Amino acid sequence: NLVPGTPTNLMISPPSGSCDQLMVTWTAPSNTGGPGAVSVTYKMYLDGAMQGSSLSTTSKTLSGLMDNKEYTVSVEAVNVAGSGERVTGSMFTRPKAPSISSLSASSSTQFIITLTAPDRSSSLTYKCTISTTVRVLSSKTVTVTVLQYTV
Repeated sequence: NLVPGTPTNLMISPPSGSCDQLMVTWTAPSNTGGPGAVSVTYKMYLDGAMQGSSLSTTSKTLSGLMDNKEYTVSVEAVNVAGSGERVTGSMFTRPKAPSISSLSASSSTQFIITLTAPDRSSSLTYKCTISTTVRVLSSKTVTVTVLQYTV
């Protein structure tokens, strides 16, 4: 028997709405190592450290990661003869959103919103869309502005 081939189509992406996870998927190698090597499992590495035990599926969600950090993920196929070559890729986790630390009216048609940058965030640009329902007692118009700012 021979070691299996290299997994292909490695995809690493942050799940929607998550700042501390990465979803990793790959395609099994076409060469499993020969007729006696029926069973292939996978080992996954995050920044060089093996993650848990061998996997029998071609996907895994990595959790408990730091937000806005680049991670390197590697996957290798394993059979009875040993491990094949690793396929490697990198991806950033999503940054956390800033929090609103204060909101005040500066006039009858303007608001001042003070935002606090999340921990571990530096030089990030945020696009902030503000939507609201405003009940106006007079015929005044309230304008809602889309802001872009760098923290």
